[in-house]
Amino acid sequence: MNRRGAEGAEKGEGRVMEGFLFRNWYIVCTSGELARKPIGRTVLGIPLAVFRGIDGKPSALLDKCPHRNVPLSKGWVKNNYLICKYHGWCFDGQGVCQEIPGLCHRNEARHRNAVAYPVIEQDGFIWVYCQAGELPKSQPYEFPCLRQEGFSTFSKQMECETTLENAAENFLDATHTHFVHSGLIRTDNQRKEITVKITRSENMVEAVYLNEETISGLIYKLLAPGCNKVISISRFILPSIAQLEYRTDSDRNRLFISLFLTPVTKKLTKAYSIITFRSWLPNWLGRVIAQPLFAQAARQDKEILQLQTWNINRFQGENFVFTEIDVLRPHILYLLKPGSNENESLVFEKTIKMKI
Repeated sequence: MNRRGAEGAEKGEGRVMEGFLFRNWYIVCTSGELARKPIGRTVLGIPLAVFRGIDGKPSALLDKCPHRNVPLSKGWVKNNYLICKYHGWCFDGQGVCQEIPGLCHRNEARHRNAVAYPVIEQDGFIWVYCQAGELPKSQPYEFPCLRQEGFSTFSKQMECETTLENAAENFLDATHTHFVHSGLIRTDNQRKEITVKITRSENMVEAVYLNEETISGLIYKLLAPGCNKVISISRFILPSIAQLEYRTDSDRNRLFISLFLTPVTKKLTKAYSIITFRSWLPNWLGRVIAQPLFAQAARQDKEILQLQTWNINRFQGENFVFTEIDVLRPHILYLLKPGSNENESLVFEKTIKMKI
């Protein structure tokens, strides 16, 4: 790994803190969070100072002044420059030192630069590419139907003491909804046998749940009453997107819940949820009804994930067993650890039965 790309990353972070994950875009904050003052954020163990110049353009530097290593996020913005609060060193968005107060020879400042990371502002978020000094070959992920007429979107964020893998599995797993979200998403005493088709490709795995007909929880009853033949799809998309899609026999009803998971460290994950929907209700009323229900589901997931983390730490590590209905976890691990399964085909398809 490029040393500059991983500088500041925690050592021994495990598979999700290594290799190709650094060569991807991650949400570091919302556009609204980045105002006049710089903010400190950590992505993949890399401490960052994120700031916005007077031209409105966001930038991200390693949160360490090269002079005396004071955090640059504690400084301030002047014009389009980030000023270190210790000696006033002045850096532009590319990390180039533009001024050292008291230095007579201005040109000397240009060789004492900070580490800069590529940044893009898109869809109301600030995205950072975690490989410094490298030109990204891709753009940040585009959330589905975000700009499509007739759809409404709202978003939330939550930080949780959990790993990327455990957060993704929790969000995509249908079998926990009867218990953690009892009555809200599904009910245990109303199960039916369904078919699940699992498909894996180079950068994604998805499970399509067929023949469920209706979902027994309150959210479904309020947002899509009277609809039958529901199809729910769970996806994990590299590098860290967990996504649920719900379709019904009525084209009017459609729901995408995209969870962008930004790994802060190996055991701390920031989740940005983007909920985009179209239903029989006026959009404003749909948001009023949906927001508190999804917020409750998020709180329930956070509680069970942090309980899981606490017990894993108590027993000094994960020791999981698996069944056939743990449909996505093995594939999430496969995608997050490229090159470790040389004897296994990248493309995978399987159909199973389960009661849900």
